Amino acid sequence: MTWASLWHARAARRVISQAPLVAVSDLDPASGRYTPAADFFIRNHNHVPGPRATTALRLEGDVEKPQRVTPEALSRYQRQSLGAVLECAGNPVSAAGLVGNGLWEGWRLVDVLSLASPKKSGLHLQLFARDGYARSVPVERASEALLVTSLNGQPLTKEGGAPWRVLFPGWYGMDSVKWVDRIVVTSWPLPPRGNDYLERKRGATGQTEVHPLPRVHVKSVIAAPAEGGRVRRGLVKIRGLAWSGGGTIAKVEVSADGGKQWGEAGLQAGSRYEWVLWEAEIDVNQPGSLELVCRATDSTGQTQPAEREAARADNYGNNGYHRVRCTVV
Repeated sequence: MTWASLWHARAARRVISQAPLVAVSDLDPASGRYTPAADFFIRNHNHVPGPRATTALRLEGDVEKPQRVTPEALSRYQRQSLGAVLECAGNPVSAAGLVGNGLWEGWRLVDVLSLASPKKSGLHLQLFARDGYARSVPVERASEALLVTSLNGQPLTKEGGAPWRVLFPGWYGMDSVKWVDRIVVTSWPLPPRGNDYLERKRGATGQTEVHPLPRVHVKSVIAAPAEGGRVRRGLVKIRGLAWSGGGTIAKVEVSADGGKQWGEAGLQAGSRYEWVLWEAEIDVNQPGSLELVCRATDSTGQTQPAEREAARADNYGNNGYHRVRCTVV
């Protein structure tokens, strides 16, 4: 058994807002593989909806056979499980934030949609939740998506989207709508609501260019040592996490001098959409301040940048180097 199989980032959840409910996860080394459901981050947009007497998902729009889908109607399909990171688009570069890794279980969204026989004119899925939240995504994303009913082998909690939610692996969490009540297949996307979840860049002419957010950016964070902590002289272990929506993590590098010199960390093999655990050791002989830095590269060649792109005028997709400052004693 290797070091990587002995720990993962256990998330102790801390509530930072009650209305709507928002809770961040503190990532610390512990045993296990997935973020416990009780500690998984929460990012709600409205109040948690109350229970309903019946469970049915409406499939409407550009379909041949509109449906009210129940779990019984899906019994003909085999349930699927998928390990995947879920990250909020506004998650900071930090060991405390809006990200978790879970084992999700449910039905393939393409199988669910097939019950209604979508027409070729249907290019987008408009997803409506019981709390009033709504998103739309291109229909091709359904090929890897799940209609989820459980997390880590347990039914979804009320805060987690029960009785079911969608999961689009590799994409930021605002598309993985909780408490989904209705899916409308259409030829057009929902219009943007204000500045929510859009990539905004200042162009050379001074105008702001607006685009949908891309896949989850490649990212790594240091889970230990903690910011402001103390370490003893000698061999210092550095542990962290890395993930990407574009490809598997190919490499994580660590620096002990603020980013001047780099060494490669050891990785635990992970599946396509899960985070990987990494560990490195550095030899520290001098007391004083120490700045640890990490950066990740995925299988598509995308590398974590040193800093956020200066032209960005939004707060989404943060993935600059993670820097941790501690003291050597």
